[in-house]
Amino acid sequence: MSRGGDLDALGARPRAADAIEVTNLQTFNFNAMLRDQILKNTYFKTLVNIDTFEAIVDEMYQYVETAEAYGAGTTTIPSSLMCCLYRLFTIGITDDELGQLLDSKDWPYNRCVGFLYIRYGCATEKLWDYLGDYCLDDQEFTPSKYENPSLNVTIGEYVEALLMDERYYYTTLPRIPVGVKKKIEEKVAPLGQYRKRTAHNRRVLNAFREPGTPVEACRDNGTWVQGQVVQLLEHIQSRLMVRVKTTDGVEEAYHLGKVILDDSARKPDVSRRSRSRSRSPRGTVAAGGRSGSPDLSRNRGKSMDEMLQDLRARQRERAVCSTGKDYARKPIGFMSGLALKRDMGVASTRLREEETYAPRQVEQRKQMSEWELIDKHKAEGEQDREKQLRMQQLFEKYGPTRGAAAAKDQKPADNEEEAVLRLG
Repeated sequence: MSRGGDLDALGARPRAADAIEVTNLQTFNFNAMLRDQILKNTYFKTLVNIDTFEAIVDEMYQYVETAEAYGAGTTTIPSSLMCCLYRLFTIGITDDELGQLLDSKDWPYNRCVGFLYIRYGCATEKLWDYLGDYCLDDQEFTPSKYENPSLNVTIGEYVEALLMDERYYYTTLPRIPVGVKKKIEEKVAPLGQYRKRTAHNRRVLNAFREPGTPVEACRDNGTWVQGQVVQLLEHIQSRLMVRVKTTDGVEEAYHLGKVILDDSARKPDVSRRSRSRSRSPRGTVAAGGRSGSPDLSRNRGKSMDEMLQDLRARQRERAVCSTGKDYARKPIGFMSGLALKRDMGVASTRLREEETYAPRQVEQRKQMSEWELIDKHKAEGEQDREKQLRMQQLFEKYGPTRGAAAAKDQKPADNEEEAVLRLG
């Protein structure tokens, strides 16, 4: 029986019939090293006695204080977050329970557990369906308590990193096939522009609160459609939505970052007021962030194809600039900023390096030769001391037979030679 099966026999509830489908019920797609560390972890063993979703969530409120995979200063002790995540996999959770995690309002780390549950457990072709709406969530939190506690990011940036990166701090995430990854990249490419437009639109939010305001909305395929505001949906403050009725009579909710004000469809007096305000240097800076930058609340910005090309150009640039062991060791993207260098012992460092990258044989031979060189120097030093001792003994034994005259003629030289022999 597998180790996971042994744990399930220790009082875990049977997986519910309506539990979310997980692609691997044996390992839950955790890598072998992390899974073994979790199963041996003392805290996880206490979680085995907890077999309800509500009780595990209570544990998360009490003990989960970071989104990191490991505890402070170690790559051998899994964090409470990873232990709770694995325990949720063993009992299985429903769609409603997953929704409670994803939309938790008072504890962002519960949301991280939900996102990781999807990233580890769900089929890769369903990742965007589950996580796409959260990529523009602008709730801020501190993901790292130990590595970089001063770094704040948004939930959207965190979710984007889960989709784009293959590493999570010092562990690996399930691999996403190339074909699926390309489709995800097409969805991720415009996120940066959507986030900027969201910030611009928040400055003119009252315009979106007014029903009938003419707007343009961007569909998922990158095409723009004209319409009018029906309602601003504000029940989730970190993901504001605008319900738009398009010219073909269809009503649909769009994220605030995908909607722009359509000045061309406004009444003349309103249009004149908008243009007069936009000509003001102060208005330009306020809308665009700096003088000369486009006001994305009224500008479509770059096309979908342009943003996708920019994304892949950045990826190629990072791939070219990173070579050798640094490329293999450092993950690309947001998580690499969190996986900062730690100060730890030799054993922990070696363990991290073995899990993170495969050292080249040349470097291994170089490291071994350095130790051999140290031993060689020690041996040579001992041989030199033995040689000096023998020479000194020979000098003391045969030196007086050379005669007094020779000693007088060569007194300065003999003194110098004797000093040299004795000092080595």
